Amino acid sequence: MNLNLMHILKKTPTTINISIYKKQVIQMDEIKKLEYDDEIKANRISTIILAVIFGICLIIWIANEIGIFVVNLAYMRVGMAVSFICMSVPIIIFSHTKGDKNWFKYLLIIFLSLTSVSIETFLTFHGVMLCVFPVLLAAQYPNIRVFRLAYWFNLFGILFSVIVGYYIGCWDGNMIYATTFGMTQQNDSLAARISAMNTTYMAQLILYFALPRMVIFSTISLGISYIVKTVKLQYVRQSMIRMEAEYDSLTKLENRTKYNSRVSGEYEKLESICIVFLDVNNLKKMNDTYGHEAGDFVLKRTAEEMKKLICDTIHGYRLGGDEFVMILCNYKKEEADALLTKWKESLTPLNGEEYDVQCSLAIGVTYASRPFDIDSVLKKADDKMYQTKIAMKANRIN
Repeated sequence: MNLNLMHILKKTPTTINISIYKKQVIQMDEIKKLEYDDEIKANRISTIILAVIFGICLIIWIANEIGIFVVNLAYMRVGMAVSFICMSVPIIIFSHTKGDKNWFKYLLIIFLSLTSVSIETFLTFHGVMLCVFPVLLAAQYPNIRVFRLAYWFNLFGILFSVIVGYYIGCWDGNMIYATTFGMTQQNDSLAARISAMNTTYMAQLILYFALPRMVIFSTISLGISYIVKTVKLQYVRQSMIRMEAEYDSLTKLENRTKYNSRVSGEYEKLESICIVFLDVNNLKKMNDTYGHEAGDFVLKRTAEEMKKLICDTIHGYRLGGDEFVMILCNYKKEEADALLTKWKESLTPLNGEEYDVQCSLAIGVTYASRPFDIDSVLKKADDKMYQTKIAMKANRIN
């Protein structure tokens, strides 16, 4: 599921005011970015858990090889070999891709599920509890298809492990047989006992072993899915509230509130800062001539031009009206100058072809290294912008 409010409105009984929904649609790009960040984080957490399971399985294997456990060595080796292959594939791929590929979450869930089924079938009947792991990890992802993949894969994995495990693995009955008759006191192997057992009880296996486990697993999964859906709805609401507080609804840029929060925290720790103060020329004339809709168009065009530069280390804000600011974090002066020069050369007309009023940007730039007072740096940039604006009006700067 690519999380969006339309889906949530259809799938949950909670009613959300339609005006809030419209604001959410406007800010969908920001929510998608948050979803992407959460997905990358979920991939990392899931891979770490898979690596932990890998280490535990290795310890169990070694313990069985030296005689601490009593699982048949041949089955243990086959089961561990299959499990290690299944666990190694996503771990290796994650080490190369950092989990930033869209398909990685599906691959991760499939191989984690295969690991669970392998352990259930070949190693120990206690492994049936592992089938919940893929479902729990899949619940981290916004896309509901990941959860469904984990559910159906492991549901039929339970059926597979019960039937196949009865014949070739460490099924419950086989383990009960072995422990009841004293495995260490018998000369024959577990494999020999399994081959001697009655294998005509397919219906009983499904009815009395597979079906109860599948029902319990489905009940747990259903509970998890509803809990996760509720949490995701709360997450979207909180994201909406945060974005309404920190983002400008017209331009989708961060607002003065977000700027002030960074000034008092993040920006004070920077080694260097470059502040770019921007103001739109002729915006009032545009509003007076064509109306505020035309003025809003110009403001949005200004934001589009700024977004060509905005990234993790370059922040863009609409402080109010036609005043905009960009903050370049920890750039060397020559780097910032080169970047801004190239950006200025790429600027396109803000007013568009349909409006005769020529709107342009007056830009003031100030660079400072630590220690600096950001308010003073901002004021210098504002003053330079104002001087540029006066010069442009006097046609001294084109």
